[in-house]
Amino acid sequence: MGTNNDAVLMPVSGQIEYSDMVAAMLPLLKFQTSHITLFHVIETPVSTPLESEGMDEILRSSEVKIQPLKDWLNKQGYAAEIKIVAARNVASAIAEEASTSKYSMVFMMKRRRKKGLLGRFSRSVTENVIQHVDCPVVTILV
Repeated sequence: MGTNNDAVLMPVSGQIEYSDMVAAMLPLLKFQTSHITLFHVIETPVSTPLESEGMDEILRSSEVKIQPLKDWLNKQGYAAEIKIVAARNVASAIAEEASTSKYSMVFMMKRRRKKGLLGRFSRSVTENVIQHVDCPVVTILV
């Protein structure tokens, strides 16, 4: 893929249901965007090598889960692609990918904040990405 000034990076969590993703995508249709990269990060603990033996199967399994969203986007007229990476930190991996010059925007789905003490002290992946990228970040609460 070459450089696209209108390409959108859309991080996809394995924990969001397909129907939620489709509903969250509807507002994106208003943007003038032709290319969307569905970006999934498989977070691996420090004790696991990033190129470990079962990683290929995990990558394939993740791609199968994301494929229906890619197919739906393609039917809507977008050029969608899936990119899956293994990394130590999800927010850092998203920020690193977003920092490449090919993206004009990051489109993220944000889950509701945890309640109680844990929610007060934890920063969301979205908040971390916003602080570390130069392009606009659009968030949709799901």
